[in-house]
Amino acid sequence: MSKHWTEKLFIEDSDLFRASIEARFEKTQDEIDGLVELFNENNVPRDGLILDLACGIGRIAIPLAKNGYNIIGIDISPSYIQRAIDYAETERVSDKTRFIIGDMRDVATELAKYADGFDAILNMWTSMGYWDEETDRNILKQSLTLAKPGGFFIMHTANRDSIIKRFQAKDFSIGKDGLVVLMERELDLETSRMINFWSYYRKEGEDLRFLNRMEINHRVYSLHELIEQFHVTGWEYLVSYGGFDRRPLSTDTFSMIIVSQRR
Repeated sequence: MSKHWTEKLFIEDSDLFRASIEARFEKTQDEIDGLVELFNENNVPRDGLILDLACGIGRIAIPLAKNGYNIIGIDISPSYIQRAIDYAETERVSDKTRFIIGDMRDVATELAKYADGFDAILNMWTSMGYWDEETDRNILKQSLTLAKPGGFFIMHTANRDSIIKRFQAKDFSIGKDGLVVLMERELDLETSRMINFWSYYRKEGEDLRFLNRMEINHRVYSLHELIEQFHVTGWEYLVSYGGFDRRPLSTDTFSMIIVSQRR
């Protein structure tokens, strides 16, 4: 049986996508400031327990730990988890963090000893929609059992309505380390799945050396669809934004921030 694209991208060829994650560091401080503001206004204690669901290399977890929060991070990628552990040691927050290799499709089992224990659960940078809608609902349902009564789920994802409005079939990026990524995209309007093919190259003088071509295939959602997903899995939808700066969500805002609560 062919492996799912998540296994290929995040486990077998994790170093390639890691460069894309690290390029995101320039946006991290704005995201952390926005999360801390959300935590404060919703009475999440500064020493509260936070779950970073699909935590990657700890890009969000470690800065939150430096702000005083206790963080549990879970991710399917062994190399990303090791990078997060090393990052925590470098930033001297190992006592505030724990990183676990695990599949978020089994998060309630993986984190059974934390049941009813999290003040907030985070899912950042469009880290949902990898499989199908039923799987997403199952992840949200499991997450509900891990949140304290009154605990929050904060999702940061791409806004389908903005994607349609500003759709780009092709794009590219050039990293500071000479990594070049050519991106080809298709949006299946029948299934709302974004099908990406990312071709990785390394700059060598005036030439490009081909490294690999990877698929990223995920479900993109409109706001009303995610409100329904939260509702049917037991969460109470509270509010949405078009970014961590609290701008109103619209067809012009690529990001979508959704806050829901366990009543």
